Amino acid sequence: MHSIRRIFSVGTAAFVLGAGLLAGSSGAAQAAASDCTGGANGFTDIPDSLSGRGVAGAGALVISDPHAVASWAMQSGTVGGRQMGWGVLSTGGAGDWGPRVRASVWMYVTNDNKATTILCGPFEVQSAGTRITTPAYPTSSSASRAFQVCAVLSSPGEIAGATCSPWW
Repeated sequence: MHSIRRIFSVGTAAFVLGAGLLAGSSGAAQAAASDCTGGANGFTDIPDSLSGRGVAGAGALVISDPHAVASWAMQSGTVGGRQMGWGVLSTGGAGDWGPRVRASVWMYVTNDNKATTILCGPFEVQSAGTRITTPAYPTSSSASRAFQVCAVLSSPGEIAGATCSPWW
C-alpha cells in the first residue's frame, strides 16, 4: 500500500508540474503546499469555510469508477482588510469516495505578466462532503499580477483531467 501511495504522490507532483508548463509557466514551478502556507511567499492562510465572490471561472469534475464529483472555483474577497484571491474545491456528498479517490486544487500566481509563476499547492481531499481552500494572495491593480486556479479528480482507474480557470 505504501508503494501505491508513493507512486500516486510522485504522479500527482509530476502532473501538477506538467500542468504548470501547460498553463504557461516558464519559471521554476514549486510543487509543495508548504511554499504558500504559514505566510510563505506573501500568501495568507484562510479557513476552508471562507467564501468570496466568484471570479474567472469555476467547473465540475466527475469520474465514473467509482462515481465521484468535485467542483472548483476561483474566488476573491476581503481577508484581513485586504483584497485577495484564492482557489476552492468542494467534493459532492454523493458517490462512492473509496479510499483511493483524490481531488486536488492549486493556484498559480504571477507578478511579472506570466514570465514566472508561484505554485500554491496542491491541496488534496479524499472524502465526499469536504471543502478546502488554497491560501489567499493579495490582488493588485497592476496588469502584471494574475491568478489561475486548477483542479483534478482521480481514482486508480480514471482521471478527470486537470481543469484550469482563465488567468484573472
